[in-house]
Amino acid sequence: MAQQEQVLIPAGSFHSILPEVKGEPISVDSFYIDKTAVTNEDFLQFLQENDSWQKDEIPSIFAAQNYLNHWQEASTPGLEEIGENRPVTHVSWFAANAYCSDKGGRLPALNEWEYSAQLMDFDSMQEMNRFSTELIGWYSSVDAKNTKAVGSTGIQNRHGVQDQFGLIMEWVEDYKPIIADELSLDCGTVGRLQQLGNTYSYAASIRYITRMSFNPKTTTGMVGFRCAYNLEDRESSKNSEL
Repeated sequence: MAQQEQVLIPAGSFHSILPEVKGEPISVDSFYIDKTAVTNEDFLQFLQENDSWQKDEIPSIFAAQNYLNHWQEASTPGLEEIGENRPVTHVSWFAANAYCSDKGGRLPALNEWEYSAQLMDFDSMQEMNRFSTELIGWYSSVDAKNTKAVGSTGIQNRHGVQDQFGLIMEWVEDYKPIIADELSLDCGTVGRLQQLGNTYSYAASIRYITRMSFNPKTTTGMVGFRCAYNLEDRESSKNSEL
């Protein structure tokens, strides 16, 4: 099976939708991240080498009952039914962490994932707002039963990271960050989280709120993951391969 392609994201900064010091962007160090989400085929290979994470072996404290329930059998995705190169879903935060650790990586930090996702280029504010409006529509009606292949959305950041939008939602390491005192997940939270006052920040706030509704055992058809890698670890690994 082909090695998952990894993309270097240079250090930079971005404005989070979370409460922050006005005018102070969040700094993010350089890191590597998978170009696309982990597929069913990738995850099958992991299970073949780590059978304690198989559907019929995983302890209940690490995943909800519908863990990998879209697979034909515990050890067979049934690609003829679900299609090839589809992102693996119905995986818990625990299982996603275990996979990434096995590959020498980790789940992306929330700020890393969001920073990478925002590294998109638009020709105009109108184009960005049109994209963001479509994104809001996608978040409102994710088709978890007919997931398309990774790399099929045509959406990528300026460094080539694909499908952070439009395919699945993705686990991040700190998916439930501490926002602020007295800020809860009630129906008005989305509006209170919107800090930038544009369409994109509204779409982003939906993403934050949805992720924060999960728990580490959550396994749904709309959530998959990709891995991230510390710069120094990846560079060391590349040098050892020479």
